[in-house]
Amino acid sequence: MIYMLEVNMLVAAILFGFAGLCILALFAWIQAKEFAHAFRAMRRIAPVPHEHFVISRVNSRNRLQ
Repeated sequence: MIYMLEVNMLVAAILFGFAGLCILALFAWIQAKEFAHAFRAMRRIAPVPHEHFVISRVNSRNRLQ
């Protein structure tokens, strides 16, 4: 009797663990899609200006000291 209870508990733990992992994976997938959508919307609203590559003599001199 106790052996069957232990086997049933082991099977239930494996099945519920697998179901929990599936639910967690779906939740993470949905959150990642929402984050990507919000990130694209933010980039469209306020594009980040790109700085031009400029070599400053003052900065290059200060780094050597």
